Amino acid sequence: MSGTNESVKSAFCLGGVSHKQATHHMWTCRQINIFLKIFDLPNGFTEGIGSAFNQEQEYAINTNDKESSHSLCPLRGSRVIFRAVALAGLFLCPMCVHAVESLYAPYPPVFEISSGLSWPEGQALPFFATPASPLDTIVVQDLNRDEQITFSALQGLVNSKQTRILLLDNRVDEGRDTWPNTDTVALTMRNPEELESPYELVNKYERELGGVVLYDPQRSPHYRNLAGTVAGLERALPVTAEVYEKMKQRGIDLRVSTDLTRLEYESPLEIYGYLYKHYWAKCEKRVIVSASPNADFHHTRDIAAAVGAAVVWLDNREPKERDMMRRFFGDMEAGRAIALGWYSTERSGITTASEFGIGTLPADHFVSASVYSGTDHHIRIPAVPKMPALENKVYITVFISDGDNIQYTQHAMRKIWDAAAGSRGKVPLTWTISPGLADIAPGIMNYYYSTATALDCFATGPSGLGYMMPFNTLEEPGAPVGTYTQNSDDMDGYTRLTETYLQRTGLRVMTIWDDATYEQRKSYERHCRNLYGASVQNFKDVPTVKSSIENQRLRFDKLVIPYAGSYEHISGSLMHEIERWNGDAPLFLAYQVDIWGEMKPQRIVELAKAMDERFPGKVEFVRADHYFNLQNEAEGLSYNLSMEAAVAVYSSDPDAPAEAILDGTPETLWSSEGKKNVWLGVDLGETHRLSRFVIRHAGDQGMDREYNTRAFTISVSTDGRNWKAVAGIKNNQENVTDVEFPLVSARFVKIAVLNGGRDTVARIADVEIYGRR
Repeated sequence: MSGTNESVKSAFCLGGVSHKQATHHMWTCRQINIFLKIFDLPNGFTEGIGSAFNQEQEYAINTNDKESSHSLCPLRGSRVIFRAVALAGLFLCPMCVHAVESLYAPYPPVFEISSGLSWPEGQALPFFATPASPLDTIVVQDLNRDEQITFSALQGLVNSKQTRILLLDNRVDEGRDTWPNTDTVALTMRNPEELESPYELVNKYERELGGVVLYDPQRSPHYRNLAGTVAGLERALPVTAEVYEKMKQRGIDLRVSTDLTRLEYESPLEIYGYLYKHYWAKCEKRVIVSASPNADFHHTRDIAAAVGAAVVWLDNREPKERDMMRRFFGDMEAGRAIALGWYSTERSGITTASEFGIGTLPADHFVSASVYSGTDHHIRIPAVPKMPALENKVYITVFISDGDNIQYTQHAMRKIWDAAAGSRGKVPLTWTISPGLADIAPGIMNYYYSTATALDCFATGPSGLGYMMPFNTLEEPGAPVGTYTQNSDDMDGYTRLTETYLQRTGLRVMTIWDDATYEQRKSYERHCRNLYGASVQNFKDVPTVKSSIENQRLRFDKLVIPYAGSYEHISGSLMHEIERWNGDAPLFLAYQVDIWGEMKPQRIVELAKAMDERFPGKVEFVRADHYFNLQNEAEGLSYNLSMEAAVAVYSSDPDAPAEAILDGTPETLWSSEGKKNVWLGVDLGETHRLSRFVIRHAGDQGMDREYNTRAFTISVSTDGRNWKAVAGIKNNQENVTDVEFPLVSARFVKIAVLNGGRDTVARIADVEIYGRR
């Protein structure tokens, strides 16, 4: 080997090209020494380098961009022929390599604001400003029902300019001050006892208010919602006569901008029909709040007041009321709209919204959304451990409900999560969580991400961004069995918006309730490229619901049990499935457990132990992301090879270890300040057939997009001698490069950076290599 190395060094430093050419086109002798030292490849690889050096390769460049031509190639001109030693094809000029289109779908930049709201197109919910310190604090229990209506509107109106008011609930599961005192949220609160009366805050912010909207809940409680809607449009406070009188007694002199007490409507159809006719055209149609006027007096009403959204409550089990709700949803656009709150019944409401491709964030117990939305929006995606080597075993993954509910993640999940600290990390668990938290409560999402163990995996709640039911399998009043998202444009809008939030939150696995048709699955596959796979709930265990694989990439896996409520239920099923396994090939079994029952994490740990004792060496519990990749590997389909433990990575810079590019998160970044001949190399351990690369740049970590790597080539080789360039990217500005190409056999991969970011530094956050054996 040493003789070969010496001959390679000699060829690089003395053979066929001038020192100047070697400087521009090749590695220097020092870089070759580094390469030979740190890149421990077989003899044939270095011999291949020497062979490539002695070959003359001619490339024709056609370009009118003289500046680009000069920066990427040392020779100028609209058409030049130059002699390039390309290190076996690794440092090709990007204009000499077949350009490929990145399939990545970019989303609006994420940044914090100090005042107002930020709500660009492509973002589901608005960002509020960074919370003030300290926040004026009100305890919900200090308010009666209609005062809660008033003060939640005050919170939204004030916070829409600058986040200054926090509502606290003494009765929440996690404890009143738990989230404000959590590091990822870190709110500074003014002691609520400092206020003699909450009305002091009305007086304090009176100049920011446009008046009051009078309503009478005695005629119908639905006037609470009508008044809340009108008040948001008029920057006014919804008040009863009693609340208005309390204000006057404290010297608060707000004019009556609208008097709804004169209306004589009583039924929900009449009241919301009036809202639709007179106010709906003025409402913000990117969000709608569905809130019970008899039970929900402050949850997410602050959002409605802040943005001028409609607040409604219709019973979707009743045909006429469902038709009225359809009118509202029908004026909203799939992929641009979301619903907050809840419904009279789950399936009648969710299926109504699903008809229009609109997801719902269950939020009828979510407190102070306009405050939590102002916390740091950079999601700290956790690293992904290497997946186990595929063996002839039974692989089991367990999903934990009920993470689509943002109220659950704020309350019950926090209590369950913390209580399970001693159990988490003993067996792989997949926790469902709402990707919508990235907008409405990023600090809450970051808490779970930052305290997760390597065995805690996260997946979306059903069925993407917001709870949606494209196909219902469980008959209930107001929700017949059947397909609900029938319009392909609506389905595409929903899946496109979902992909934005999969990217932002790093979620790679989805749960779907209850099923998805062939066309719906195609929509997920086309638009949700970040997905490894999806579980299909099939709540009623309908035999026609099947697993499938779309485009040889995205797997839809029918759950064995969709909502296991007891240990006996899931244990008995596992025993049955494993005992009838013939052992000819790996078996994959996916379950979901009902977190509201006994199947807390400790019981799942006990279940895994019992299965191991009963079937020693034959059963392995795995994370859901590993589960779908292992299943694809077992069936000869494409999977993320970067997750394999045998994969090794090297770089041209000995002072910049490159392991970070294979850890499954953009939070760790590889960078090299070398301006020339900067590269990353990956050894897959054995030859695979490759078809796709996903490269995450500096912007995906949260840096300015100007620092994204601008130009690079991707080359592959089976033996280290003969290299083939499969992709050339130039003028890149996006955070992620996602390229596909015809299957090519390779063991070695090289990413050669020809142009770094604005400061010329090469930065790569993560690399995914997809292929099959």
